Formats: sequence, structure tokens, C-alpha cells
Amino acid sequence: MLSPGQCVPGVKMLCFRWSVCIRCEDVKCVVFQMVSVYQVYPHSCFLYLGSILVDEYGMEEGCRQGLLDMLQALCMPTFQLLEQSNGLRNHPDTVDDLFRLATRFVQRSPVTLLSSSIIVHIIQCAIAATTLDHRDANCSVMKFVRDLIHTGVINDHEDDFELRKQLIGQAMGQHGQQLVTQLMHTCCFCLPPYTLPDVAEVLWEIMVFDRPTFCRWLENALKGLPKETSGGAVTVTNKQLTDFHKQVTSAEESTPKELCQNTRLNILANIQR
Repeated sequence: MLSPGQCVPGVKMLCFRWSVCIRCEDVKCVVFQMVSVYQVYPHSCFLYLGSILVDEYGMEEGCRQGLLDMLQALCMPTFQLLEQSNGLRNHPDTVDDLFRLATRFVQRSPVTLLSSSIIVHIIQCAIAATTLDHRDANCSVMKFVRDLIHTGVINDHEDDFELRKQLIGQAMGQHGQQLVTQLMHTCCFCLPPYTLPDVAEVLWEIMVFDRPTFCRWLENALKGLPKETSGGAVTVTNKQLTDFHKQVTSAEESTPKELCQNTRLNILANIQR
């Protein structure tokens, strides 16, 4: 008998093949059945199927509200699962597929998602999940945050650009400081080196969207880092933090590798875990 882990790839492939056969008018029925089953059996494959449905039909005007209703209905039991003790660590597949779904919404119908009440809770969950030391799950979380912020910058020729920019500005005004502070903390105390390029991409997108505000958020985040160990040994000096802040905020081009190195080079790596 196959283990649940061995079954997941096959189930996901089946979900994909099934979804491409669904017509737009069938989506509502599929969503209803899927949400009903998920509330009893919260398996991440239903989130994966939801991401495929959004990918296929998210740009269809007649499907957007139904897909948003699906997202909101799927998020409620998902948040309950992840808010349990060690919920993020115990359910990395759920984290992976939840933010895969959220990212598809950002890519296909950003205004629909950003205008909804659920976006606040998704962002809060993403900030909490940035600490998760799981390659696929953490990558999905960082991609969601990066793509979300990038929505306020790209395609400035489109009619909805000003609305997207305004909505991203509101979201960042509410969550930006917390996000930057959390990213600095996770770089120092939670994440392995292989995750740092994704963190660097997120930091870059925040800075591109609003450099002056990002400079202030980063300064506040750095001030909150511990300067010495519990034994009193100095781990980082104020000059190192000031130099680091200057290196990051003066960057003029998107160079994730260099920004990644700056994120830890000579400063954050010296802080004792």
C-alpha cells in the first residue's frame, strides 16, 4: 500500500488533468463540492486544485467572484489548522499549496484579491510562515509576498494600475514594518542560507515600491536586533548595522545575489543563533 506522501504526486496530477476539462460554467459546482469535502478532510491537494482553477479561470470575469468565495472558504479551515501548536511546521504541504493558490490569485486577478477582506489574514499568515524552515513551503511564501508587492509596480500602462498601486500601498502601510522586521529576524535566527536569495527578492520589491519608507522600516528592524549574546559578548556593532543599512538602501539595480550577501555578510551572520 502506498503511503500518503507517495500518493500526493499522483493525486495532484489527477487534479490538474481534471481541472483542464472543466468548463467555466462548471466551476461553481466543482468549487462547492471541493469546499464541502475540504471542511471535513483538509488535505492540501484541494488547495492545489484551487490554484489550478484560479490559473485556468481567474481572468474570466464571470468566474472571479466564485473563485474568491472558494479562496475564502478554503482559508478558514486552513488557518485553523496552521494556528494549532506547531501548525506551520507540522503541515508544510498545506503552507506550500495555500500560498501557491494565493499567488495564482495575485497573478490572475490581483484587484479581486486585494479588494477582499481575506487578504489581511493571508498576509498575516505569510509573515508568520516566513520563519518556516522547509524549502518548498518557504519558497511559496516568499514568492507570494514578492509577487504581491510587485503587483503595485508592473504593467503601469494598464487601466487598473493606479488601483493596484493604491491597494498595495494600503497593505504595506498596514503590514510593511512587521514584514521587514520579521524578515530580518528570520535571516538571523530561523532560516538556512539557501533561503536568503528569496528573502533578498522580497526586500528588493519592497524597496522598489517605496524606497523612503523601506529605509525607515529597515532602520527600525535593525535597531531591534540583539547587539550582544546572553553572556554579554558583542555580536554586532552599531557601525556594522549602519553600513549594512546604507549598502542595502543605496542599491540601484535588482541584484538579488549581492543583496542576499549583504543581508548576512559581516553583520547578521555574526549574531549568535
